[in-house]
Amino acid sequence: MKDLLKVFLTQNYSIYSPTRIYRTLLGVIVIDGDTYSIYIDEKAVVKPGDAEYTGLIGRIFKMRLRQQKFIEISRKYFDPKNLTKFDQQGLQILSGVMCNLVSLEEVGKYYINIDSAFKVLRQSTFVEDLRNAKGNYQQFEGLVVMTVYNYKFYRLINVDTTKTPKSEFLMQDGKNLSFIDYYQSKYNLKIKDVNQPLLSCQEKSRYGVQKVIYLVPEICVATGLTDKMRANFQTMKQLSTITKPKGQERVTMANKFIQGFQQSEDLLKLWNIQLDQQCLKVDSSKINAGSLLMGNQSIPIETANLDRDTQTQMFKTSLLENWCLLSHANDNQLVNEFQNSLRESIDYCKFPCKPPKQMTVNSQKIQDWINCCQQIANNFMGSEKVQLILLVLQGPKKNSPIYSDLKRFLVNLCPIPSQVVMNSTIVTAIGGHTTLSLQKLCIKLLNQINAKLGGTPWAISDMPLTDSPTMICGMDVYHQTMRGKNSVLSFVSTEDKYFSTYHTQTQLMDVGNEFGFNLCPILLRSIQSFAGEKKTQFPERIIIYRDGVSNSQAKVVIESEINQFRQAIDLAKKEFNIDKDIKLILISVNKKVGAKFYAGERNLDNPPQGTLIDTQICQNNKDFYLISQKATAGTVQPTHYHVLVNDITEDPHIFKKLQVLSYKLCYLYFNFTGAIKIPAPIQYAHVCSNFIGDRYDPKDPKSLIKSNDQLNKRRSLFFI
Repeated sequence: MKDLLKVFLTQNYSIYSPTRIYRTLLGVIVIDGDTYSIYIDEKAVVKPGDAEYTGLIGRIFKMRLRQQKFIEISRKYFDPKNLTKFDQQGLQILSGVMCNLVSLEEVGKYYINIDSAFKVLRQSTFVEDLRNAKGNYQQFEGLVVMTVYNYKFYRLINVDTTKTPKSEFLMQDGKNLSFIDYYQSKYNLKIKDVNQPLLSCQEKSRYGVQKVIYLVPEICVATGLTDKMRANFQTMKQLSTITKPKGQERVTMANKFIQGFQQSEDLLKLWNIQLDQQCLKVDSSKINAGSLLMGNQSIPIETANLDRDTQTQMFKTSLLENWCLLSHANDNQLVNEFQNSLRESIDYCKFPCKPPKQMTVNSQKIQDWINCCQQIANNFMGSEKVQLILLVLQGPKKNSPIYSDLKRFLVNLCPIPSQVVMNSTIVTAIGGHTTLSLQKLCIKLLNQINAKLGGTPWAISDMPLTDSPTMICGMDVYHQTMRGKNSVLSFVSTEDKYFSTYHTQTQLMDVGNEFGFNLCPILLRSIQSFAGEKKTQFPERIIIYRDGVSNSQAKVVIESEINQFRQAIDLAKKEFNIDKDIKLILISVNKKVGAKFYAGERNLDNPPQGTLIDTQICQNNKDFYLISQKATAGTVQPTHYHVLVNDITEDPHIFKKLQVLSYKLCYLYFNFTGAIKIPAPIQYAHVCSNFIGDRYDPKDPKSLIKSNDQLNKRRSLFFI
């Protein structure tokens, strides 16, 4: 075969080769007395634009990368020799590339997407980590380890103290072999510590089947960073010198990679493949963000210091009369200083509210805090219902032992909007020795409180698609498959013309399931909530931003989820006697893309916020790249938008309007005074699904936090 075709690939029972041949006899075989002649013949020609062509080119690229001795890790390629050590931190960084083929099959265009990739490894072997843990092995669950002999990665389930390297396992030939003998015979590795416990790890086969294997800690290293390392400013600063290269450094790396890639001219020439030596130049435009609308002023986004200028009267506030500040008795002095600053901030921002009623708990037991919250709910100021509870909790940020239980109680059993601030956060703000830092903290808290009461901290000027009732939705799915946790789908939908107040729904799904089911009743409830109790105004447009759908998954979404959305629209029109059409737009938003864009000719830098790329590497009126956030270090990451469904075909400018809408929505996330990476509806769905998923234990059904009708009636963003 090799003499005949010179070079070929096999895939799906077909043979592909750049050499054209016609019906040729390969040989003759005899089976059970019958003689068979084997021929090879050309059946089709694969051309650019064909679906097979993309897969074929991808296979050839992988062959070339293997020739260069790259190792593949999670679809990225690393050079084992390109290792940078940080001895003081006990870390090392493996450098490589992310390299994948981007195809525009409709027009037969293909691009190689190249970017830097890094993997952080520990210098010490995992057996040293076990010794330092002194028996506390539970902390390692879910950690990813790498085997030093073949650079394979595995997720740690637990440390199995019942097994050692002397333990035996069954080989495929039916014989028992110890781990000591196995590594000696296959990898020529001698295990020094024969009494160390083994690591029970999860391995995913090429067909997606999960299986458990055992590894020897002595020949494994942990990957990633601990929370302590991440909190160390100097450590992160040192690592960023490698992991956050600037634009010019990334382009230099890409050009160097292509030069090395093309050194093997034989392989590429045989397949008639030619690569451009330079990075592609693309056209771009810039979207104007407009102005941030506050209560008494309009702030031009492009020239303002939003963090400072938003410390003023909010756009729309809810009257806050009955609320309570609950803290530990030991924090009285700290809380008094905090409350004084909070009172000044309320006056400064002209927030319509009365001072909170102050209560204390002289305990760190969760039941005592729950009892106090229940007492507040039952007996607050006589017959008046409490509108919000502000909790000052003890402990470091995001690590209070009672935070999750309190939030669960105040959503499921006693639905009251709540706002938490850690006492350590207040101490840090006061430690700035200026009233501004504490005031800044208080104003940020007031923004969140206002959003949880159904108010609007700020709005954006000149929002497109507000000429008729429009509902914008965000959808995201939470996953923790390695820990066996159920996936959680969150679906949020706007209820006002400023796209700032929301109705929230959540749904528990099977482990690892990315695609939504029961979406018909979810969207139907959103439509009903948008119309309000009087059912006077229904949405004429529904725009759904859907997170986390790759190009390969888009077909499944179109076939499954879109049908459910259309069914919901049909049911709504029938149930509520809606005469007008309800137009649907579905946009897939992918924030984890390898594409990078740089502005300038010589001194390459990050493009400005609002940069839009919708030509050359994009399909006409179907997808675009948008840079909405500002990067303070390294290289900014674009977000890729793919319009899967667009019913508004009568408007020739709808695609441009969707681009502007997507950018402006990035400024409406009320936990940050600026633009985030994705539109606010998706971010709210993401935060909500994480808020619920992180706190859910499948072994304890009561641990599930559910979206609450009473909080939805208040249009409360209770999860931020």
